[in-house]
Order: sequence, then structure tokens, then C-alpha cells
Amino acid sequence: MQRPPLMSTGMVSIVASLLLVSAPGTAAPRYSGTITGSFGAPVLSGAFLRPGSHEPVLRDNAGTARRSGVGTATIAWGGDDNGGTAAASSLTFSGDSFSDVVPDRVFRLGTLTFVNGPSGPASLIFGFDMQLSAGEDVAPFTGLVAIVNTQNANVDRIADADVLSFADFDAPSTLAGFEDASVTAIVYGRIGDDGRLRVTRIGLAPGEGQHGCVDEGPFVASRGPCVSGCGDLCVAIGAAFTQPLCGTEQLPGVLNERIRSATVWLDQGTTSVGRRQVKRAVRLAMGQLRHSAALARRAARRRHVSAACAEAIGAAVANAETRAAPLMRPR
Repeated sequence: MQRPPLMSTGMVSIVASLLLVSAPGTAAPRYSGTITGSFGAPVLSGAFLRPGSHEPVLRDNAGTARRSGVGTATIAWGGDDNGGTAAASSLTFSGDSFSDVVPDRVFRLGTLTFVNGPSGPASLIFGFDMQLSAGEDVAPFTGLVAIVNTQNANVDRIADADVLSFADFDAPSTLAGFEDASVTAIVYGRIGDDGRLRVTRIGLAPGEGQHGCVDEGPFVASRGPCVSGCGDLCVAIGAAFTQPLCGTEQLPGVLNERIRSATVWLDQGTTSVGRRQVKRAVRLAMGQLRHSAALARRAARRRHVSAACAEAIGAAVANAETRAAPLMRPR
């Protein structure tokens, strides 16, 4: 019996390789390699948003914009208008390896990490191109990343968030980074039947709900970011359980896992789209927290934790239930 032929892509790149083989019984190719990315073509004119009103203020920063890393996997922009040491904003792409991927199967491409630093209006840029490649036999993805810069009022970290808008994804979406925070999102994509890489969507990485949010659809300035989730409320509820509740006491593993699962669901609630998805995330989070309180009481009876520890966990859960109650009510 004759083996199916193997087709080599040629010289193996240092940063990415692609193996194209005929799958048994089909003509569909299979791809393996590493995703690489770069950012270029910064946009030097546009508008930033005033605090509160989100009124756009037009700027032409062709002679004043500060940017670096153009053509690399990390682009930085902004900073102090007077040349001071204020940290710049930046976006970094880190690519994943992939193996045996068939056309149109969605897989993880890598991560985007957005650092929102303080910037003066004159130092800003307003967008740039993003290119992602899966190897020389796959046509790369190229799309515009628009930057929505918001002037800070220093009252609400969500209202002060800067936003990256990705209109060229299969599902347009935005990534908001709270002021002075670093937020990471996971990028998903597919290789089409035509051999072209496409980005399908992004999703907030686990544990990142305190640093930013992902919204589906284009950015609407009058609405602001993070409106579809439970925003600061879910973040505040989750924050109570990311700190030691029992001082230096070691909690049983099963109890730790319940609490960790609850915080993951609360993170999802901050970025869920639609009331139904928010309520589901919060309901599942509260279920895990109630189990945590019951496990803590049982552990105290068995002297695996102190009575004071069980009481602290119970009080934290009761407080979380009170705060989450408005999200659980029927419309």
C-alpha cells in the first residue's frame, strides 16, 4: 500500500514552521507552527475623549506623538508631554504554538497584554496595524487596532479606561484597560479554506477582571466600556476572596478550589454580554461561595481550620450574597 505523499514547506523558519500533510481519506491540509505578531503604521491624528461627557477632542499629533517598537511584537505610545518619566502605554502580542490544525477550526493564537499608562494629549497615537502570521504557507492576518484614549478624571477607573477596538476580527470587539493597569486577553483564530489566517475573537484571560474587560461589538463612546458585565461590583466581590481570609492558616485544598472557581466566574461576569450571561456567571459564583462556607464549617468541626476562620469565610460569603442580590433579581 502506498503512503500518502508528504509536502514540505521548505526551509524551516527560526520563529515559525508549518507542516502541511494530506490527512488520510481527505484532501484537507493540516497546519502546525507558531503564531508570530508585529505592530506597525501608527495613526497620528484622531481624537481623545473628555472625562464624564466623553466628548471627542480632535488632535493632530504628527509632530508630537511618542511611539516606539513599530515593526515589533510590542508597540508603546504616549507618556509625559513634557518628556518626563511617566510610563507609556503599550500592547504586546505573545504567540502560541499550534499543531495539526485543520481549516476553519478555531484555536488559540496567543495573548495580547495591554498596559494603560498615563499620557498627555500631545504624546498620543490613535491606532496602528496588527499583523499575525502562522507561517509562510498561510496568508497573514492584518487589521487596524483603533485606540480610544480617555482623559482621566481620577474618579472611576472604568470611566478612565483606554480602549483598543478591533473592527477587523470575525466578531468585532474591544479590550479596555483600567488606568495604570496591565490586562491580558486571549486571542482566538482560524485558518480559512483559502489558506488565510483570521482572528475570530478575544476573551479576557482568567483572573484579569480587576484590570480590564472585553466587550463584543464596536466601541460606543457614550456608553463606555464594561457596560455589559457587572463591572466594579463583580470585581469588588471577587477581590474579597483573593486576599487571605484566615490570616496565615492553611485552608484545605478543596476549599481553596471552591473559592478559586467562584472568582473565575466573577471574572467572567465582568465581561459577559447580556443580562442573562451576567446572571448565570454570578449565580454560579455564588453557588461556589455557598459551598465554600459549608466546607469551612465542616472543616472547623473536624479541626482542620479554626472556628474563627470558618466564621470569617461565612461572613465574607454573606456579604457577597447581599452585594450580589440586585444582580440575581428577576427583571
